[in-house]
Formats: sequence, structure tokens, C-alpha cells
Amino acid sequence: MLLRSKEDRITTVQTIYLVSSTIIAVGILTLPRVLAEEVGTPDMWISIILGGILSLLTGFLVISLALRHPRRTFFDFSRQLVGKGAGSILSIIFIWYAILLGSFEIRSMGEVTQFYLLESTPIEPLMISMLWVGTYVVTGGINPIARLFELLAPITFIIFFLVIIMGVKLFNTENLLPVLGQGFIPVLKGIAPTFLTNSGIEFMMIWTAFMKEPQKAKKVIFWGIGLPISLYLTAIVIIIGALSLNGTSVETWPLITLIQQYEYRGILFERFESFLLIVWLIQIFATYVICHYIASLGLSQLFGKKLTPFVLIVLPFLYLTALFPQSINDVFTMGDMIGYYSLVVSIAFPVLLLGAARLKGERKGERHETN
Repeated sequence: MLLRSKEDRITTVQTIYLVSSTIIAVGILTLPRVLAEEVGTPDMWISIILGGILSLLTGFLVISLALRHPRRTFFDFSRQLVGKGAGSILSIIFIWYAILLGSFEIRSMGEVTQFYLLESTPIEPLMISMLWVGTYVVTGGINPIARLFELLAPITFIIFFLVIIMGVKLFNTENLLPVLGQGFIPVLKGIAPTFLTNSGIEFMMIWTAFMKEPQKAKKVIFWGIGLPISLYLTAIVIIIGALSLNGTSVETWPLITLIQQYEYRGILFERFESFLLIVWLIQIFATYVICHYIASLGLSQLFGKKLTPFVLIVLPFLYLTALFPQSINDVFTMGDMIGYYSLVVSIAFPVLLLGAARLKGERKGERHETN
């Protein structure tokens, strides 16, 4: 199904914000603790850099596939390359991945909001409120979503950087030393936890079809990944420098703990954790909206129907999946699973489809020579 409507076109800047907003989500709060546990040395920041490089390479792989099929989404060109049956199976796996990721964001939002802001409120109404607001946004289609992100993303990124950098007053350089004191192996162990935080690159197999200037997709990958990685790197360095490795590993949400420990008097805000959580909720909402939209779009293209009915069909799946984890540890386990799932969607799928495209091209060439 070719995307011909001019109303569905999004700019390069909007696409950058779609990618970066998807990546900056739950990970900004959880990644420092997970890396501290996995790496076990202060060299976690090196793992962030290596994970970012891997994400860039993955992004270029994804767009190399998407650019071969102008104005077509993954749900369309996958069936074209490997056949309707196999392509539909790949599409269903992709849709389920989007539902899982969206559910994870919704559940994490509920957990953090309940723990820090609304302790006596059950988690169910917290999730339902965001689901219904998100459903309203998603029914408008890609253009309103992209415009909303273009408005909110710059504000949230700036606030994130400012709030994190203000923690430098607690920073102690000695907490980052020695560099590579236990060699490079611990650093390599820290790459795997970055898979979840970098989830969202695979959605470029959808966004490229909507871009007004798809030839600028490489620019989208560079900035869409570069901005979140810069934010993660800054956060990791300051958190380790302020809380130390041991302090980071025992905190469920290290970034919030850091912000609770510093205070600036004489300005509008003296305590910043609630302010940060509000901004963070916007990013969680952004990631959830993207996942809801992509799952709904995939179903609508598979069945050749309008988007709106599938937005409502996907809604209960998001909610019930979000309720499935029984504890916060189950939520973290779910996140780890999604991280590895993202490797299948962002690396295995493009490699498979690029191979199919090459074989298909060779067969066409063979038939042409025979004729």
C-alpha cells in the first residue's frame, strides 16, 4: 500500500523527534542501576558509547532496507519481499513488539507515579488515564502526533539536560576512577542492557515511508540517536560521580535519588524530583503513543482497513499486557525481554529482508539474461 496522501508527510525534524522521543523513556531512570549491576565498575559510560555506536550501525541497516521501498512501510514491503504469508507473520511479530514496548512504558509510568506522586492511588486508573488520552491522539494519525512531538520534545530534552547537569554540585571525580581498572570485559557486559534503552530505531522502517525527504533518513538516524545517547551519557557520568558505583546499584531509580539529594535555594524550584517526573511522564507518553500508533497502523495495513477501529482494538491488549507483571522486578524482567526482542526486529528482520531483496533482484536479473 503506497502512502500517497500529502497529509501523511512529516518533516525531517519531526522524524528526528519521533525517533529520539521513543528512545528516551523508562531507560533514563533505570539504566544507571542496571549498568551498575552488570558492569560492576565505574566504566559504565564506555558501555553507553559502545551501545550508541551499535545503535547507529543498526539504524543505518534499517534505513538501507526502508529506502529500497519508497512510500512503503515495513508491513507492506515485507509481504512483497518474502510473500504474503511469511510477510504477514513478520508483521504480526512487529506489531506484538510495539504492543509489548507500549505496555512496558505504561506500566513503568504507573509504578513511578504511584511510588513518588500518588501513593494511595491504585495503578489501574493511572494507566487507564494515559491510555485514553493516548488513544485520542493516535486516532488523529501521524501528522498530529508529529506536530505534538515537535512542540514537546525540545522542551523536555532541555529540561532533562538542565536538571541532570545541576547534579554536578555533588560530583566527585574519584568515583569514576580507575578507568578500565578491570579491563574491557566488564564494559562489554554493559552493552546488552542498552538494547532496551535504544529501542525505537526499528520504527524507521515505518517513519521513512512518511518522510517528505526520505533521502535525509541518515541525518534522522544520526541526530535521533545522538541526542538520547548524549543525554544518557551525561546522566550516567553525573550519577556515578555523585552516588558512586555502590550507591547507584542499590537504588531502584538512581536519577530520582540523585535529584532528591541536591537543592538550589533562591530560585523558582528548590526541589526538582517532581518537576523531573512531570517531564519524564511526557516522554513516557510519547513512546506509548508511538507504539500504539504503529501497532494500529500495522493491523490496518494487514487487513486493508481504516486506522481508527484498530486503535480501539489495540487498546485492551496494551492495558492487559501492562497488568501482566506482578511486581516491579517482573516489570524489569519484561524490559530485559523487550530489549532482546528489539534485536530481532531491528537487526534480524532487516538482514532477512535485505537478503530476500538481493535474491529477488538476482532472480530477476537471471530471467532477464535468459530472455
